[in-house]
Amino acid sequence: MPCELSKTELEQRRSRIQSIILKIKLRSFEEQIKKVNERVFLDFKVAQAQEILRSAYEIFKGKIAVALSGGKDSLVALHLTLHTIGSEIPVIFSNTTVEFPETVLYVRSLSEFWNLNLKIVKPPKSFFEAVHEQGWASHENRWCCRPFKEDPALKFMKENGITAEITGTTRTESIYRRSLTPIKMPHKEPYLIRINPIYDWNQWEVWKYINWKNLPYNPLYDMGYRRIGCWCCPLNGPSHYLKLKRTHPKLFQFLEGFSPKHPYFKS
Repeated sequence: MPCELSKTELEQRRSRIQSIILKIKLRSFEEQIKKVNERVFLDFKVAQAQEILRSAYEIFKGKIAVALSGGKDSLVALHLTLHTIGSEIPVIFSNTTVEFPETVLYVRSLSEFWNLNLKIVKPPKSFFEAVHEQGWASHENRWCCRPFKEDPALKFMKENGITAEITGTTRTESIYRRSLTPIKMPHKEPYLIRINPIYDWNQWEVWKYINWKNLPYNPLYDMGYRRIGCWCCPLNGPSHYLKLKRTHPKLFQFLEGFSPKHPYFKS
């Protein structure tokens, strides 16, 4: 015979179930409120970014471009720019000659998909030629970023009368950018203004926007890479090269046999 529960025990169990159901309902309600608040806040940030872009376009009309690195932040800045200003704006991709193959392919595919006015710029020599001449860069001597990433884009902008550049730079990228403002005049380029429409976005907001708008992002993120840049950067930590060995064995093998020896293989 099954054991029958007393009326008191039944009441106790009913109360427990009701309590659990109430907690579930409250948690679900709180989650819904949180989602609504997050969406409202993101809508506010989008509106703020669009206002920055509209103002910049009115001031620099015909003399403004947008930078595309192939990363998630510049993707969001580009999408906001296209929907605020239009697709005729020049989109500058600086190919350092050591971009991941996926990044180059991704940028070209994105250009076709969105019909971008894409301008690909390159340095006059390859990165590995320069390493043969100067050795690998270090934290004390970061000689490579300027000539391989920045200068080709600056040269293009100067030759084409572009005086404002829209970027996807955010404050959360590094401690050096915590004081970033929506508009910045680089001290090394007094003729250029940088417009940073998503300067105060965090990484969660960037990804939320990408998912919300269903934007095609660089496949390297799905391989576990958090930052999209030069695949052989000597300033990357050991975890980057362990990942590179797994995801891009041919690039890893090339680097392993390269002379002068890469800092990773000296440790």
